[in-house]
Amino acid sequence: MSQPSAEGFGPLSYQVTLPLSGQTLQLVAGLIRAHRQRLRSRWRKAGPAQQALVVLAVLRDDPRLTHLGAGMGVSASTVRRWVLEVITLLAVRAARLNRVLRRQAARAAAVVLVDGTLIRTRRRTGKANRANYNGKHRHHGLVVLALTDETGRLLWVSAALPGKTADITAARRLRIRQHLHAHGLTPAGDKGFHGWHKDVRTTRECPDCEGPCEQIVLTPYKAEARRPLT
Repeated sequence: MSQPSAEGFGPLSYQVTLPLSGQTLQLVAGLIRAHRQRLRSRWRKAGPAQQALVVLAVLRDDPRLTHLGAGMGVSASTVRRWVLEVITLLAVRAARLNRVLRRQAARAAAVVLVDGTLIRTRRRTGKANRANYNGKHRHHGLVVLALTDETGRLLWVSAALPGKTADITAARRLRIRQHLHAHGLTPAGDKGFHGWHKDVRTTRECPDCEGPCEQIVLTPYKAEARRPLT
């Protein structure tokens, strides 16, 4: 039998509003419903719509799983399992890089915008988490690289990389320039990609150019040592 708290307060509930559309909720609920049908799952603690709402709340506001699960009558481990399940379902629907670039080349696109962003996370203890500290933003997080068309429409997002990874390092590690060059597309980036064009000059044997690489990389020009701006 549980004893009342010494302060005389009990658990309280409150409502919050998520800045998400009903279509987003229906999309995630549909993925969960189809997944349960494939697994022939007979019973769950929450329906597809309820699980979708909980997962979207976690992904959008990052609340404490214990508090969120208490409102649904489930444990924090159950909420975490729901979140990982939905993330896997959404990842399967993610567009593949080569398919996206092939469609862009088919519509006679010339330029693809490349940019990186930091998704902030909570600071965790341990040496393994030091790689997630971003010195530029002075915060822990994960870096993702995004490709958009010339109008800013999102085309592709990379997998998460450690927070200390610079934008140009992420692009080199994922071989973004080579993938774009194979489809005849020109990458364009901000100052975070300064020096990316030097990778073209060091490529002596390019299979697409049959010799030294002639790809064009659009990045802002900054003054360097012994090379001031004129």
